Amino acid sequence: MLAQRRLTEAQLWKKLQARDYDDDDIAAAVAACKRDGYVDDRLYASLYVEGARKAVGDARLRADLVRRGIDRDAASEVVRSAPHDEAARIASAYDKIVRTQGQLSYPAIARRLERLGFPTSLIYRTLRERARDDLGNVLGDCENSA
Repeated sequence: MLAQRRLTEAQLWKKLQARDYDDDDIAAAVAACKRDGYVDDRLYASLYVEGARKAVGDARLRADLVRRGIDRDAASEVVRSAPHDEAARIASAYDKIVRTQGQLSYPAIARRLERLGFPTSLIYRTLRERARDDLGNVLGDCENSA
């Protein structure tokens, strides 16, 4: 099981239960895997956050980790220490949305960012900054052509 992909402690426990091992054997196996370094929830969480292919908010990252069996406090700590902060991830998500679906209105972009787990305050701050930048570019183009 562990040769195919990295698992959390909870995922390993669940897989062993599905194979009808008794709880004492599962506890011993999980303890041995933790002791030997085959199961490390903190490492799993760090790798998950660093390797996230989709730019999502802290809340969504934390929820995904908890759903995979990582303790909420450990998940929060790993997300806080992520190499890319939430502001950088929302900028990346915004750029991708605009690049792939450029005709969306700001409210539609806000809804998409909200579904990605970004907080409302950060969404609207980002949208205001981008609107100001876009307006500045449009006004600059008008002045240059006049």
